[in-house]
Amino acid sequence: MKKKLLVSIILLTGVVSFIYFWNKYAYAGEENYFSSNTKPENGMQIGIIGDSWVVRQNLDSLLQKKLLDKGLHSEIYSSGNPGAKTKKIYENLFKDDNEEFSSKKVIERKPDYCIIIAGVNDAATYMGPEFYTYHMVKIIKTLLHYNIRPVVVSLPEFGAEENFKNKNIASSLSNRSAELVLNGGDHFKISDYRNALQKELKHGGLDEKVIILNFDEVSSDYDKDRSLYADPLHLNKQGYQKFSEFLAKGIVNLENTK
Repeated sequence: MKKKLLVSIILLTGVVSFIYFWNKYAYAGEENYFSSNTKPENGMQIGIIGDSWVVRQNLDSLLQKKLLDKGLHSEIYSSGNPGAKTKKIYENLFKDDNEEFSSKKVIERKPDYCIIIAGVNDAATYMGPEFYTYHMVKIIKTLLHYNIRPVVVSLPEFGAEENFKNKNIASSLSNRSAELVLNGGDHFKISDYRNALQKELKHGGLDEKVIILNFDEVSSDYDKDRSLYADPLHLNKQGYQKFSEFLAKGIVNLENTK
């Protein structure tokens, strides 16, 4: 009796673990493009999509002001989903406008550029460079389909190790298991995610259609730049001032090379 109970518990644990990892690491399916007959408005239009980095510290207003200070008037449309990984950010592009975290409205505005700020949650939960790259390419191709120029912020520097130390035992075991399966037990580095995306963009002939802004210009070392961070995963007010200036500089450079 005890033996049967033990076997049942082991089987149940195995099934639950399989479902958990399947749901966590399954890639998004192919979404169908929707028709959009709206025409771009006059003047510079900018979209911003991504995770919590988009919605914290009023990034859209900060960027708009920085651009205005540089002589560029702009309209900015932003949509951020706190905690979202790249898979969710891709799926949000196709949600109806009345659904929570839908970023479809950003596409329908037909901005000149759409800034993509994503990947911290992928890296923080050890999803791996392939998962990140797959969904980033999906996002990029979607924007290009609607004639919107993608501007990708390279996966931001953050406190990966400090964030790991703050996790509970279950999350820690899950993440270490992921590294064991996906990377032979070695730690994924931020550079692994960045390099994987750049390699895939070049392989797919998308590298000349996408602008990548190197986040290292804001911070290349979390430990040395702690004064810019509110916590291991997010910038603080000072960090956002520098980040928005970095984005504004990138947009100005794009406009000057038209």
